[in-house]
Amino acid sequence: MLEFRNAEVYGLDRALNAKGNSFSVGDIDTTVAFDKSEDNRQWRVARSLGANREPHQSHDAFLKGILVTFDLKYSQAFTPELQRYHFLEIVMSQSTMHSLRKFMEDGLDPYSVYVTEESKAQVRRLYAAFEAAQSALSAADVPGADEAAVRPLRRAHYEAFMRLRHNLPGGFEMWETITTNYLQLKTICIQRANHRQREDWNAFIRACFALPHFCALTGLDEESLALRDL
Repeated sequence: MLEFRNAEVYGLDRALNAKGNSFSVGDIDTTVAFDKSEDNRQWRVARSLGANREPHQSHDAFLKGILVTFDLKYSQAFTPELQRYHFLEIVMSQSTMHSLRKFMEDGLDPYSVYVTEESKAQVRRLYAAFEAAQSALSAADVPGADEAAVRPLRRAHYEAFMRLRHNLPGGFEMWETITTNYLQLKTICIQRANHRQREDWNAFIRACFALPHFCALTGLDEESLALRDL
């Protein structure tokens, strides 16, 4: 199931300082340390603005300057719901196009707990057919080979590969590295709390809660989102 690891946060103090740009004149320096103690009024202001949920107000816009990069293990069933967010960028992901053989041969079990043994067996059969097609093509496609004889083997190899890729189950899991910002994560948490795919999304949201000062700056927590497990 979903795993959220290795998070790094950048620009926290700088974004907090930039929050005050609207009320400043002359030169600015947002690189200085920001006092995050309760005695600092500006820290309390930042928390109040970040927790604002009123539409079209942009009081929480400074949150987009707090950048976060993390590694995420996801299933094919989960990723379309995540990729709808515009300000969430996939740096690089694992690839069935380039590494499918490694997924099949390295003793991995790249499936969520909901993938049936029948589905796994089907993938193994399709992978065996792909390997057979690969071997037949490799043996025939040599210098001086008859192109007319090789062409159908090349087509069979292509179709075997595509059949394998297109029949990977929705619970096939891979890792990707993502970069985004606190404002986008705030939106995601609000929209996906108690989503029907609850195990993955609640795990994602709770991982966001663990980011430095995320709850304080967004006003979000288990209680405010009424987060509940099955």
